[in-house]
Amino acid sequence: MPHIIIDYSRGAAERVAIEELTHAVHRRVRDGGLVKPTVVRTFAREATVSCVGDEHPDNHFVQIIVRMAPGRPAEVKRELLKSVLEAARDVAASALEAGRLGLRADLYESDPNFAFQDIVFA
Repeated sequence: MPHIIIDYSRGAAERVAIEELTHAVHRRVRDGGLVKPTVVRTFAREATVSCVGDEHPDNHFVQIIVRMAPGRPAEVKRELLKSVLEAARDVAASALEAGRLGLRADLYESDPNFAFQDIVFA
């Protein structure tokens, strides 16, 4: 862990290079030295139905959720989340400057009592 989930509104990929953003966020976390590089998993998914603000068709959002196991100090979590937002902001800069785009990052800790997994990597 961490798992990074990038949700974005329908049509946001016309303004933001989502694949580039996904790779930038993944690599920033993987190479940032705050987590084990081999455990980072990142994916992006479009919300095929979405409403943003006043529902103007030019309104879009990119929401990044970092889910990780508990136990890291608050400073480390803040640093990780800031680096995620910076990486995304770098890619989305022109769309952010043009307006009508929301970019947000949140971090959630997974409860190990309610998370089960099987992992096999050869």
